[in-house]
Amino acid sequence: MKLQAIEDTDTSRDLISSLPPIAASLHDRFLRSHCSSCFLLLPKIPPSSQNAPPIPCSLCDSILYCSSRCSSSDHPRHVSSSECRLLRILSHPSSSSSADVRAALRLLHSLQTLPSSSRPGRLGGLFAGSLDEVLGEEGSEAGTRIRQGAELMKRVRSAKRAGSGEMEEEEEEVAMWAVLANAVDVQVGEGAAPGIAVYGPAFSWLDHNCSPNACYRFEPTSPSRSSVGVLVSPAGAEEPPEMWEIWIGDESKLIQGLTIYGPRITVRSIKPIKKGEEVSITYTDLLQPKATRHLDLWLKYRFVCCCNRCLASPEMYIDYILNCDARNMDSNHDYFRDADCKELDDFLDQTISEFMSDGSPEACCEKIENLLYKIFQYCQFQEPSTFLLHPLHYLSLNAYLTLASVYRILGSNMIDTGLDEGDTQEAFKMRRAAAAYSLLLAGATHHLFLSEPSLITSTTVFWVSAGESIMDLVRSSCGLDLGLVSHNSRFMPVEDPFASMDDCKATSMRFHECMLSHLTRSWMYLVEGFSYLENIESPIDFSWLGKITKILTGGKTTDLGKHFEYRCRPETGFEEEMRVLFQLAVYCLTYGRYLANICYGPQCYLSDKVGNLLSIRSLGTG
Repeated sequence: MKLQAIEDTDTSRDLISSLPPIAASLHDRFLRSHCSSCFLLLPKIPPSSQNAPPIPCSLCDSILYCSSRCSSSDHPRHVSSSECRLLRILSHPSSSSSADVRAALRLLHSLQTLPSSSRPGRLGGLFAGSLDEVLGEEGSEAGTRIRQGAELMKRVRSAKRAGSGEMEEEEEEVAMWAVLANAVDVQVGEGAAPGIAVYGPAFSWLDHNCSPNACYRFEPTSPSRSSVGVLVSPAGAEEPPEMWEIWIGDESKLIQGLTIYGPRITVRSIKPIKKGEEVSITYTDLLQPKATRHLDLWLKYRFVCCCNRCLASPEMYIDYILNCDARNMDSNHDYFRDADCKELDDFLDQTISEFMSDGSPEACCEKIENLLYKIFQYCQFQEPSTFLLHPLHYLSLNAYLTLASVYRILGSNMIDTGLDEGDTQEAFKMRRAAAAYSLLLAGATHHLFLSEPSLITSTTVFWVSAGESIMDLVRSSCGLDLGLVSHNSRFMPVEDPFASMDDCKATSMRFHECMLSHLTRSWMYLVEGFSYLENIESPIDFSWLGKITKILTGGKTTDLGKHFEYRCRPETGFEEEMRVLFQLAVYCLTYGRYLANICYGPQCYLSDKVGNLLSIRSLGTG
């Protein structure tokens, strides 16, 4: 199943717009905090009237709606699909989520309410192949989940099955597999995705590529925006033409009857696409090496990717740098050992799991930074490693992401407890670390993005996050009048939602130059007192990596202080340092919003977030 562009398309154009889901469900932990129809966060203020939103389901009392409009559009489906009955049975649910089971119930209900003459075959054209293979694989997590979910579905649908002669014996298993293989996490704002959704062939037929030319965004349903725009058509012969016509040609009759409200999806180009060229998205994390991507794709979707990036010989720069040993960055010989990398990866996962279970951010940061700085110096490692990390390795990126988040939690926790002056300084130090790791993650990803434009979505998120972390650091400094700091600078990109690839490249290089000029004054200030970070010469210019064998090998670390002698002048006052950091944050946020406009459009939540962060009113001292 493939989709192709029906006309030449430049970067930053919506190819499939405002497509409603066939089925959508919130994760269990969001059932009481988000609307089960539009997925928006419910107001925290208790309603003044008994009949005011949020409106609960009167039967199961497990779901809530933000308005009568959402309730009237979704509640009949909630009841008729047997989701309501399932939630009553799961009044004391286990730790595992029931979102996939509830989505499968809704999926079957949506498809079975269609007229028999127009009901699509093979579960609505959704991918649901290889089911026997998945169920027959010993120890398969997917197979186990399909069986468990199908049993629950059969239990709550028993009456409906008995009254219908058209039901297939194993349709619950097929529906569960269709959800596992086709559902996407719905991100309608900050934080974790509140739920999942399944969309019809206009989205589900998009193939995966490790260097995709499109991405997608979600938007809450608006009554004024019900039309669906489609600039793609089927590219292969796997499905009959009438299948596409059922879903797209009769859009107003069919899709609009399935779901009126719910998180809609829009697919947008991130590269120029020629007429007849396949439109592709990614199903996995593009900042992982090929072996990791392939394993993830096989476990989730049962296919081996054969895209240009995966088949490139020699491998593309991004895959080489994400996975190579620091010892051979300047060599054509690969001394990389899978066992070493696997042990590092396992240690990182174990450390994060321990943090999630015991809640000790200090221990988490210490272990990961020791991992980065000393590599295999812990007692559980029986011999020194022959594998050395560099700042662009995928394990380093994963570590930066964790450290930025955990240090931010540490700083916030210390401030919230109202500690004395010494502890307040320690909290400020934690926020410096959070800002530094966020900046390093954004800079490393940006370096890779310059060679692989499909990384624009990750780059966007990381630059906005870096700008926010630096802004939090500046705001936490008392007595600084940020209102006097100008937003004007030589980096003020034209935020064109239809920017071309050439415009994007030129703006990215201009941003790179502006960041370098400001980082010469700020980076060493951010990293002071953090051994690993002090050895990173620049978080955005990685030309110094050619010297990495001299820096990280030989049993001792070279003192890089000489690289920073001109960067942190004694006469630079604290207030001036904060002003420079504030300007740095403005650069990060402005560039992040520029990229967000390209890959998501000007109405995305990231653009709104940047607007709020850049508002002078929101920059009061903290």
